Amino acid sequence: MPSRTDQVFEAIVDDICTGKLAPGTPLRQEQLAERFNVSRQPIQQALLLLRNQGLVREFGRRGLEVAPLEPDFVSHLYELRSLLDGQAARLAATRRSDEWLEQASEVVATGNQAFADRAFAQMIRGDVEFHRAVVDASGNPLLVESAGVMWRNVQRVMGEVLFQGGAPAWVWEDHTAILEAIRDRDADAAEALSRRHAEHGEQLILDAMTDAKTGSD
Repeated sequence: MPSRTDQVFEAIVDDICTGKLAPGTPLRQEQLAERFNVSRQPIQQALLLLRNQGLVREFGRRGLEVAPLEPDFVSHLYELRSLLDGQAARLAATRRSDEWLEQASEVVATGNQAFADRAFAQMIRGDVEFHRAVVDASGNPLLVESAGVMWRNVQRVMGEVLFQGGAPAWVWEDHTAILEAIRDRDADAAEALSRRHAEHGEQLILDAMTDAKTGSD
């Protein structure tokens, strides 16, 4: 059973990733403790984890707020994603099992259906689930741990696209292509496709952020 700190952490992450807690929203320990019906200790620990992962930042005197999304942050995040996803796909192509392949195929099919239905929350979950499955198939526990932190932030910035009208079809077509390369044990193709997918994803996010800023001016 997750600890109280983990429960609070997960709840706040969900609120940030779905936009319920917008960038710049102050996070008050007293209010959070009352909301989750816990003492301030698990709140403090959860906020420390959130700060370490870049989801919240310090402001004012000893205060914390939801960190804003900046283009430089997105670029740095996706540089890391390109490296981790590419290496994960390369390893997955050599280490994947038939059982994993069957499960991953179901994940891709579910994600494609969510795209067809324009089910935004399910689209985010489906995208994250697919890429996490590829990382899991790498068989490298340190890569899995590093990617877990990264995907917290990726899940958040994806909302900039999906909650503003959705992502283009190529996002979901790429998943199928990556899966096929892993199925065929083509490590070079799997890595190249994953890295290209991340690079295109970065531009998609940055374009959405620019459009949102222009629309608000």
